[in-house]
Amino acid sequence: MTQIAETIDRIPDDVLIRVIRHSNDFSWNFLAMKIILTRLNLKIAMHDSDQTILPECCDELRNLLRKSTNIPNSRADLKQILSLTA
Repeated sequence: MTQIAETIDRIPDDVLIRVIRHSNDFSWNFLAMKIILTRLNLKIAMHDSDQTILPECCDELRNLLRKSTNIPNSRADLKQILSLTA
């Protein structure tokens, strides 16, 4: 479990921001992922001129990924995100 959390923590912010901003370009398996990505995308759009919101959004997404590591659909989504870092 710790190894997965460390892997999630190492995902670069730019990858997570790309996932959030272009979430419709991907096929998500985990309903909570779809919901949080929609909410975070809206949050970024509402604070478009405030770049300090981006790390906060990345932290929220990482937090969801960490909390849901035991859910198979979440793991599939995590693998999809990790494939973008390679």
